[in-house]
Amino acid sequence: MVTTGTPGLDVAGLAVTAGVAVPSVVPVRAAYAALHDARFPVSAIAAVIHVGAVPADRRGVGSVSEAVRDGIGATGCLRTFDVDGGAAGVVSALAVGASLLDDDGGVLITVAERDGTSASIVLAGGTSPEPATFEFDQARSDALGPYVLRSASPVRALLDCRAAGRYDVVLVAADGTSPTASVRCRLKMPS
Repeated sequence: MVTTGTPGLDVAGLAVTAGVAVPSVVPVRAAYAALHDARFPVSAIAAVIHVGAVPADRRGVGSVSEAVRDGIGATGCLRTFDVDGGAAGVVSALAVGASLLDDDGGVLITVAERDGTSASIVLAGGTSPEPATFEFDQARSDALGPYVLRSASPVRALLDCRAAGRYDVVLVAADGTSPTASVRCRLKMPS
């Protein structure tokens, strides 16, 4: 059995939206859907992070994260970041987002999926009632340990975990050729 000091991230909202004719519009729709799922006000967003390639209609115009921030009207948000959409892109964005959280704010992460859809995650700040350490025993199959997840579409997979009643998930980067990266997510139970 291994004990780690990883507290995990409080994932308050998740969403996936279908593609549209104008790719840069998609992350805004996904952002609104995740904020609605989290019951989180736009005014509390401290940072916006976009994971994935810049769509052709955004090249030379500015970052996708800035477009999402402006599109949702997060006027108080001064931090925007675009990160590579490689295998560890979402895991990296979650880790960076966690470092930007404060007690009453949140971080919005949008993801450009390979199939043209977009996904979004809302991380919530503050302290969690969950313990800061956890035990993980791979031989155990009960619900006491976190569920380990590796997926090419991490937001969809997190939504599937939440629908299946798995609220403690270790998300591992999907590509076996890159260095291993993972992050523990505590999913909000649906209301």
